[in-house]
Amino acid sequence: MMEEHEGLHGASRPLTSTGKSLHSQYGSVAMLTDGATALADPLADPTETPVEEDASSEGFSCTKASRVQIFTFVCIALNNFIAFCSYSIVTPFFPGEALQRGASQLTVGFIIGIYAIVGLVAGPFFGKYLTSIGSRFMLISGLLLSGGCTVLFGFLQYTDGTTFIILCFAIRSIDALAVSASNTAGTAILTHAFPNNVATVMGTLEIFTGLGLMAGPPIGGFLYEAGGFKLPFLVVGGVLLCCGVCLWVLVPPQPDENEGEKKTGSLLSLLKLPVIIFTCGLGVVMASTISFLDPVLQPYLAKKYKYLTPTHMGLIFLLFTSVYAILAPLWGWMADKKKAMRFMMITGLVILTASTVMIGPSPLLTDYLNVLPKNKLWMNIVGLATLALGCGVAVSPIFNEMLCAASDAGMEDSFATNGLVSGLFNAGFSIGEFIGPTASSALVQKFGFPWATTALGGFTLSYAAVMVIFYICDYCCCAKRRHEGPSTEEENQRLLVN
Repeated sequence: MMEEHEGLHGASRPLTSTGKSLHSQYGSVAMLTDGATALADPLADPTETPVEEDASSEGFSCTKASRVQIFTFVCIALNNFIAFCSYSIVTPFFPGEALQRGASQLTVGFIIGIYAIVGLVAGPFFGKYLTSIGSRFMLISGLLLSGGCTVLFGFLQYTDGTTFIILCFAIRSIDALAVSASNTAGTAILTHAFPNNVATVMGTLEIFTGLGLMAGPPIGGFLYEAGGFKLPFLVVGGVLLCCGVCLWVLVPPQPDENEGEKKTGSLLSLLKLPVIIFTCGLGVVMASTISFLDPVLQPYLAKKYKYLTPTHMGLIFLLFTSVYAILAPLWGWMADKKKAMRFMMITGLVILTASTVMIGPSPLLTDYLNVLPKNKLWMNIVGLATLALGCGVAVSPIFNEMLCAASDAGMEDSFATNGLVSGLFNAGFSIGEFIGPTASSALVQKFGFPWATTALGGFTLSYAAVMVIFYICDYCCCAKRRHEGPSTEEENQRLLVN
């Protein structure tokens, strides 16, 4: 299962299990992840080796995946699209509405940022207790609860002042809990359904995440103009509730629902692994970089290029999301098939560094070295497109690398392990989503946009250097830990006996 790490190319395949080990561990329903049908014989001999190969081992393809795998992916993709659409609908109108109802600019920032703070705490919790709660139940109940919170948020139209602020925090916090539960469960379910193509599936899933982020603002703006503050939340909340019902019908039973004993993974054991800490740190860096420009890019471009209209601004922001979403499946495929996860993460950080000094552009390159033009919109646009490229390259292998670290540590390939990794993955991004906008606002206010993006570039380059040093040390000191084959209870018992 695990390939030997070769320098920075120390990538390895995600956790996998043979049909035999899955069948003996979960019963016949577990064969759903191996491309079999949901009607497998419950009286079949658990020691019998399946005749068919795991469909997922041949690559992520609609023609090769089973019907259950396709249904599972479509449902999780729909969940991502609607959830991120709901998250982004507030962008065009909520800040202005909140200011009119008595909230300060800082308070508005915290109302939006509470999503990330709650996700930081909730992600590891839901990951640890995924199998106890049930992955399918967590996915569907999270989506339904998010829909209910979105509908309730629309009725804040009838409040003002302190009441409005308190209810905003309360409803957004509960909504963040619901979204964290749904995302953690969805990631774990997909990881288990496509064990040999984790990065490819996650990359493909980013298309729907990107589409949701792209569709949210124009939908929110249109509904706000048509019906005021309440209408966008009522419509999107209603769609979330309908999707929750659809997922309840379409999402097949998951293997963790049939385990005789509901096991929870050891979060502390996972956090003791240096690879997990550094890879989660990369998630923080990536989320910080992606969200760094949200509060500062539009005012900077509007002031510098006064001929830009709101439509032009929308197209510029659309460029980032489009480049990221379109190329994400390619980077996922490379992480799965070319076994270059660590190389991709380092390369992505270097590309990010180059992009941040172009977006400003950096005074180091315009005023001191005179190698970049200072007042050309095309330079900002090229820098933004390059940023999207670097983000895709670096983000796609993160989940795979965390799964590999868990496998190297001898953790069992199970829903419990997948849930822990999923929770930490989402928690790392939540930290970055809070740090990015906060840091960018402070830096731009103090030093200006070009120097702020220059500082961001120095940050990403520094972390790339840290990762290079760590990977070299990890390869030299810990190469003996790397193994091949699934990390199952049966394998661990054989290792103990030997």
